[in-house]
Amino acid sequence: MGDVHKVIENCSECVALLGDYLEGSLPAERAAALEKHLSLCMPCITFVRTYKKTTVIAREVLAAEMPPVLVSSLQQFLKGQIPGFKCDGKSDCSGDAAEKAKLAKTKPDPKS
Repeated sequence: MGDVHKVIENCSECVALLGDYLEGSLPAERAAALEKHLSLCMPCITFVRTYKKTTVIAREVLAAEMPPVLVSSLQQFLKGQIPGFKCDGKSDCSGDAAEKAKLAKTKPDPKS
């Protein structure tokens, strides 16, 4: 428990605590010590800002729209696995699109 009240002495310690801090799982005393360090350390402030912006950018990139065939396949799978699952209404949840995609992959390439 003595470690909880310890002052953040270096930037590497700050970096090690950052994930827990941003998730809100860092004990209040450690969070306060980290905040004090951040209020005094410009390199760590810059690192935190960059870290936060990176997570925002990553979410935006990962939020790219899935191809309709993938959406249909996923919804068909979920429909079969989760009782009461409803399709979003934007795609074909009957499985037809997924079946067409499977067939397209199994057809021989006429160029071969």
